[in-house]
Amino acid sequence: PEDMELVLGSPSVRRRYLDVALSTLDGTYLRLLNQYNKILEQRNSLLKAIRERPASSRRERLSELEYWDHELINRAAYIVAARVRFVGVIAAPLDESFRTLLGQEFELSAEYTANGNSEMPVGIRASRQDPIDAQRTIAQWLESEINNRRDEEFARGVTAAGPHRDDLTFLLDGRDLEAYGSRGQQRLAVVSLKLAEIEAIRQATGESAVLLLDDVLSELDEGRRKRLLSRLSDIGGQLIVTATDINLLETELLEHLPLHEVEAGTVTRRVARG
Repeated sequence: PEDMELVLGSPSVRRRYLDVALSTLDGTYLRLLNQYNKILEQRNSLLKAIRERPASSRRERLSELEYWDHELINRAAYIVAARVRFVGVIAAPLDESFRTLLGQEFELSAEYTANGNSEMPVGIRASRQDPIDAQRTIAQWLESEINNRRDEEFARGVTAAGPHRDDLTFLLDGRDLEAYGSRGQQRLAVVSLKLAEIEAIRQATGESAVLLLDDVLSELDEGRRKRLLSRLSDIGGQLIVTATDINLLETELLEHLPLHEVEAGTVTRRVARG
């Protein structure tokens, strides 16, 4: 249930989702993300120190700041490029799963966006470039952003642009899902995102992920519940489904799975279904 925050929560929730998903698939991403966070902390500390100085003497530490600019941008380019590429991989399975589960012809799309005061170029968000070329393009854009916002950073004492400010936006027929989607559509979008992530994992590793659906069925009407269970039969891999109402699990679509009941901390396998 708390995964609804992927749609309704703050950008930091969605950034963390991207970071966890990509760190699972890409060891280089995890290493550079850790480095980026440490560099960001150092750069912000320097900006705070500069903010306390008289405006006339701030430029004296510009060379020191430029060193951290280079270190930050070097890591940020890889991080943003990997995130954009991941969003591109999940785009088709996300929309396909959503249409199937909803049973209606609504388009669900995901878009990687800059969450600062500037617009990320469309060419970066929809990049189909070679990874090295994509990183170069992103690095040039971030360098321009940081240079253009130097005075803002001096005034605020924080880094104004970079992957720590970006967001993952979900659009329903081109409109913001959080603002315009129903609760049911938002919930199905989260489930569709998980199914799309399974496909991304399969493409990257050749293996199927373990999928846990924790009390999801109770939040869906009968038609959407059946469509979800039917969809799950096609994804492969290990599946764990929980519910507080056993009637939701005693269905033909789940009869291939063993059924267990947990009561007062004791797990009991039910031999007969129904």
